[in-house]
Amino acid sequence: MNLPEALEYVPRFLEPIEMVLAYLSLVLIFGLLVQRIWKVWSWLPRPLAVRWRRWLSRYYVENALKSLTKNGMEVPLSGERYRFKIRWAESEGVDVLPDKGVLMVRMPYVEELEHVIAKALLLASPYLVSPYLAAVFGEKLAHALTINIAYRHASRDLRVLMRLDDLVNGLTASNAEFRDVVELVKRAEQASYYSHIFLPEISTALQDFAVAELDRETFSREALELLRLLANLDEVNVPYLCGSYFRIVVVRAGRLEKVMLDMWEPYVGFVEGVRAKCMDLRKIYVVSAGGDIRRKVAHELISFMERKTGAKLVRAELYTALMFRGRPKVPAYVAKLVLAPSGG
Repeated sequence: MNLPEALEYVPRFLEPIEMVLAYLSLVLIFGLLVQRIWKVWSWLPRPLAVRWRRWLSRYYVENALKSLTKNGMEVPLSGERYRFKIRWAESEGVDVLPDKGVLMVRMPYVEELEHVIAKALLLASPYLVSPYLAAVFGEKLAHALTINIAYRHASRDLRVLMRLDDLVNGLTASNAEFRDVVELVKRAEQASYYSHIFLPEISTALQDFAVAELDRETFSREALELLRLLANLDEVNVPYLCGSYFRIVVVRAGRLEKVMLDMWEPYVGFVEGVRAKCMDLRKIYVVSAGGDIRRKVAHELISFMERKTGAKLVRAELYTALMFRGRPKVPAYVAKLVLAPSGG
């Protein structure tokens, strides 16, 4: 092969080298460009990036809470619903905006969003019972008294439920009073006395009395006495409370389908016996669980008690208790009657 022929192969040999060099140049240029963009991103618009990330987190949390609470947490008995709004702040708190139907939850930003969701449920629950609950009982005790509200919603998402468990376990480990109240709430809720008696009574009492005029120590003590009574209802011989803020008797009617007309008089006698001890008794709760509870029989019993005691029925409900004497999902009944004030 002569020299001219050899030179013909030189361009063919250089073509792959040129292509490799071109690719390396592009990679180098792209790397320098990414480095420059990252440097600019890290220094100039960093506050914007943080704000964007926090906005996305807030959007995610609010939508998750909307899903867990089925478009809003419901106020016991009234049926009003409050949706969540989250505001990142240095301290924790809740603002109630009734005109907008909003619970504005303030808390520090953290990246573990399931923790944020669980904490929002825990912080907001007392305000569904009353805007004044935390002011009267203190934040931690108010959370303990309404813990089942938070759990009811958190139970729809296992990850949120686990984070709520972590929060509650941390509080129970460091605060004996919190632990004792949570235990009472769980026991009272087994037959749903917590939901059907305790929460409505607390909410109504705080509406009836101006918070500024409340003896907070007396109110707190009596509220815990009521919770303890409901948690141990089967063990109390005469379940009543005669205090400054709560004057209540609970009548255990047994299985209503077994109660005959001529057996109703002892219930009236029981109420009158309590009225002799508590002259200004205001409310009668009739409870029953087990068996086939018939609305007609329950109505006849309540009508009989209205005639004999002068009380007026304000609420009655058939429902399914979570647990009653070791049996799950038991038919249950509760009725609330109100007595006229003494001399009224």
